[in-house]
Amino acid sequence: MAWAIQLRCSDPAGSFKGKAVFLLRTLFDPLNSYAWFRYVRNNNLLKIATSDPSLLDSIHRPFFDRRMRSGDRLSLLMNHFKLAETILGRGNYRSVLLGQKLELASVTGKNHEVFQLRLFRGASYKREGGLSLGLFIDDTLLQCVTFSFDHQQNYLAIKVGGVQASNGGSRDLIRESTKELHGIQPRLLLVEALRYLAQELQSTTIECIAQKNHIYQAWRYKFAKNVKAEYDQLWMTAGGVKRACGNYLLPIMTITKPISSRPSNKRSEYRARAVILEAMRDQISQRLAIN
Repeated sequence: MAWAIQLRCSDPAGSFKGKAVFLLRTLFDPLNSYAWFRYVRNNNLLKIATSDPSLLDSIHRPFFDRRMRSGDRLSLLMNHFKLAETILGRGNYRSVLLGQKLELASVTGKNHEVFQLRLFRGASYKREGGLSLGLFIDDTLLQCVTFSFDHQQNYLAIKVGGVQASNGGSRDLIRESTKELHGIQPRLLLVEALRYLAQELQSTTIECIAQKNHIYQAWRYKFAKNVKAEYDQLWMTAGGVKRACGNYLLPIMTITKPISSRPSNKRSEYRARAVILEAMRDQISQRLAIN
């Protein structure tokens, strides 16, 4: 444990307050802190922690769900990083953790605008999950969903802890992007991409955080952060079903209505949407097969 404390407290980018809080939380929760530090040291995360010592704080901070206790948080963190390495492959896994982006697919809008779907680990989103799936345009992040991999009854589960628009993802740009994508909202395109990812990985569950359970509803962030996204509305729009715990389960598969059932003046638009979604699905499948 001493090495972790030394590494965290020698971080030149860390504040005195942050280091003091880290020490106090480590002392108040020594067993889970020690288990996490040991995991970081022994599981290809030491280089990441050396460049980003705040990784050590993960065990002390709300993660995915504000109600999650330290022991459950430890389990989710370890499961995520272990599964991510297996799913992405060691090379891609390390590259993503060190700040690079892994492209899964690219789709073209009606005016030939190209959108990229990329996996990355964003410093601004790491409390909401271990990975982010982002929609980029001209290398500018438009929106992203942040999630973690987990085990659930010996099956793979995906836990979505956040949906964000970047500073570059202004309302006007999102509105224009929706038009480019033949009426598909960028956030709903990301949800579909996450479904395709779940299908390819044979995940049985996509659990999405409810507004009231978001980590920035935790008492420590209550007056510092503002959750702007309408999470509950988004999950219901995407077909989510509310669980007893308050979070939502998204169906892995969705039923697509035949084009013939659409209004005649909208059929060309729905055909164009289908082309985009099919291209995205095929590319995600091919990209994962490489790993």
